[in-house]
This record gives sequence, C-alpha cells and structure tokens, in this order.
Amino acid sequence: MSNFSDEPVLVKPDARRDWKRWAAAALALFATGLIVYIPLDKARKEEAAHHATRGPRQGVLLQLALEDSAHTLELTWNRGRFAPVLEPAPAPGTTLRIAGRFGEETLAWNEELGSFGPTEAVVDPYDHYKVRLRLERDGRLLWRDTVWAYGIHDTHGHSH
Repeated sequence: MSNFSDEPVLVKPDARRDWKRWAAAALALFATGLIVYIPLDKARKEEAAHHATRGPRQGVLLQLALEDSAHTLELTWNRGRFAPVLEPAPAPGTTLRIAGRFGEETLAWNEELGSFGPTEAVVDPYDHYKVRLRLERDGRLLWRDTVWAYGIHDTHGHSH
C-alpha cells in the first residue's frame, strides 16, 4: 500500500515572513514619502520666502502690538548671526529670547547695532529657520510667537 494520496495538503503560510513583508512595504512607502516630501517642502518654503514682507535689512517683518502700541520686528542678521530689529526701539530692560534648531539665546538690546543681539550661534542667512520668540521686560512677558525666519530669497539661484 502506498503512503501517497490524491488529497491536497494545505500548507499554512509562514506567519514570521508575513509581518516582514508588511514591514518592508511600510518602510518602502515611508522612504518614497520622504523622497517626495523633501523637495516639495523646500519649494513651499522658497515660495513663502519670496512672498514674505521684507524690511530694510532684508529680514522678514512681523507686525506686533506691545503695550498698546504698534511695532515691527525684523528677523534679520548681522555677520551670519541673528540680530532682530524692533521699531520703535524697546524700553530699557527689554530682552528677546530666540530659540530654534541653532539653540536658544536671550538677547539684550544693542544700542550700537540698533538690534537685539547678535546671537552667539552662526546661522546661514539664506536658510529658513522656525523660531520661537519671547519679548520680555523685567521678567514680564510682552509678546511671544513661533514664526518662520525666512532667509534671503535669492532670485538668481545662488542661494546656499
């Protein structure tokens, strides 16, 4: 008598290999998403930098109200370091806390430069930085926001 049968034998798929396929597919999807996202995000930031309102030092201008009066804060640089300008100049004792991927610093008003700071951290004036800002006087919060400090928009394609 033969040990063989015409009856089909069902073989269960290996469950260990099944989750690995899903993980590989998820990883491939994630990598593809990054490949698509990075240039789109860069293009979006460049477009926003192009349309940003600029001040006399080519920094982005922010309109804000401090103690019931209108001010402008220009997020600008001095020799590769952030040196934001507040117009009109702040009252004595006013500081600006600035934080971003370059670190966090508290900047005092610099009469000689007519700006806060500059920062210790060196930044690329052609790059875009998401920054958290806090204007304070004598430990009292005057204003705060998180904004994009768009770098210089180079229309000639020479940006870094």
